[in-house]
Amino acid sequence: MNLRRTIAALIGASLSAVALVTPVSAQPTQTGVSTTYQINARHDGSLVDSGVGAPPLHQKWSRDLGGSVSYPIVAGGRVFVTAASPDGYGTILHAMDATTGENAWAPVDLGGTYWWSALAYGGGRLYAQNDDGVLTAFDPATGSEIWTVELPGQYSFTSPPTFAGGVVYTGGAGSGGTLYAVDAADGAVRWTQPVENGDNSSPAVTANGVYVSYACEQTYAFDPTSGDPIWRHQTGCSGGGGRTPVLADGGVWVRDDAGTVPSVLNVADGKVRGTYEATGWSPAPAFDGRQGYFVDDGVLQERHSRTLATRWQFEGDGQISTAPIVVNGYVYVGSRTGRLWALNGATGESVWSTDVGAPINEPDEHNVSEPLTGLGAGGGLVVVPATHLLVAYGK
Repeated sequence: MNLRRTIAALIGASLSAVALVTPVSAQPTQTGVSTTYQINARHDGSLVDSGVGAPPLHQKWSRDLGGSVSYPIVAGGRVFVTAASPDGYGTILHAMDATTGENAWAPVDLGGTYWWSALAYGGGRLYAQNDDGVLTAFDPATGSEIWTVELPGQYSFTSPPTFAGGVVYTGGAGSGGTLYAVDAADGAVRWTQPVENGDNSSPAVTANGVYVSYACEQTYAFDPTSGDPIWRHQTGCSGGGGRTPVLADGGVWVRDDAGTVPSVLNVADGKVRGTYEATGWSPAPAFDGRQGYFVDDGVLQERHSRTLATRWQFEGDGQISTAPIVVNGYVYVGSRTGRLWALNGATGESVWSTDVGAPINEPDEHNVSEPLTGLGAGGGLVVVPATHLLVAYGK
């Protein structure tokens, strides 16, 4: 019996209907924490957490943070988010006790020319980056600053950072684009590489590669240690903008809002393995083994990661907006109307829904008018940013 089914059985969730098995080559599913955008460094939206029981869940706490709220980091008994400042440009870093929702330490003004910022966690530290390229490491227990660095050579930063193997990876734009690898211990820049315009693509990272994807699906793979190029997928155009890639089942899943059909690239060489139907503004898909979950035009669909065939779809209220996440085999998505659903990942059956209390906006991967938002989970919670609210659910 595989690990995912064992944990689901312990929490009373029946996954007996799941006929697919995670391929041997797949990365292990993250356990118990959300460390960056879409849960983990692969951005595949998948989490195993024995503390999150089978739905239905119950609201544990809700906070009004006064401005649009980012995706959450959930780790070490804390929930961390940034929120657009209610008093002008910039964003505020909030740290909350995961059990009560009360402040774990005083909010921190991250500054910034606009309202964008993003977070990552790893190595026992919290990393916050604003749109001016100021990257700061904090002690997650106390909020004290450990180091701060202003990333060189660019002036517009919209790529959420990713921690992996003692390094924080991120991107910047303004004059061309730059991918950065920053030492998590002291903030020193280990290496940089030029890329096509550097916007909006949170690096997806494994031990073998750092993957980023920009306008027109200009996609790159670099060696995580040296920064040496591994491969580049080029198309017939370029421009500003980008989308966060997802690593799943030996593929790099890339999207674009410039009219290019979403593609699956071989992780080893960047060659196109397949394409799938979706609009340019569709959020990142999530994966549980070879089951993929895609939101497009307000509808959630399940597709096999190899055949790309749609086996079920869930329309909800027709306004599903979030990138999905998968927790213990259940798929969670939210709607612009403020509705949150949990679905059986194997069948698409809705097993629970609730009204969060405010619209749950789609992730804006194109602008700096608000922090990048998205669902998170860990520590026994499913955490939902809903416009200005942050709401936590659990058993």
